[in-house]
Amino acid sequence: MMNPTLAGFGARLVAQIIDSLIVGFGMSMIVIPIFGVGVFTSAMGDTDTAGILAGLAILPIILISLIGPVIYEVFMLSSSRQATFGKVIMKIKVIDEQGQRLTVGAAIGRTLIKYLTVNFCFLLWLWPLFNKEEQALHDLIVRDLVIRD
Repeated sequence: MMNPTLAGFGARLVAQIIDSLIVGFGMSMIVIPIFGVGVFTSAMGDTDTAGILAGLAILPIILISLIGPVIYEVFMLSSSRQATFGKVIMKIKVIDEQGQRLTVGAAIGRTLIKYLTVNFCFLLWLWPLFNKEEQALHDLIVRDLVIRD
């Protein structure tokens, strides 16, 4: 593979912020209608029904909020774009060591490691600042590169 131009930490960070906004907006389009029903029935004076609806809505919302962002990232990274919408906007993409797009398995591994590291030790996201190839821990484990498109 030729020497691609690596995406810098700043471009990757901005892409992640954009993706977080996109996923957050999508999640709110799911959550607001579900909880809106509970608020509406509560305003009508039927607090028992509102409580039951809110209780039943919690589990799917928790599952969607955990699985939704992972599915989004896996689907986008293993697609022909090789990038999430945030990465497309920042003109960067993810490739494997041979310059090919990630397999679904590699995209799943990368995404799960990425979300685990950010939730347990945010400082691991700073890893690209100290790595010659500007790879984060999830990039090193899956052996991928984030490059300028």
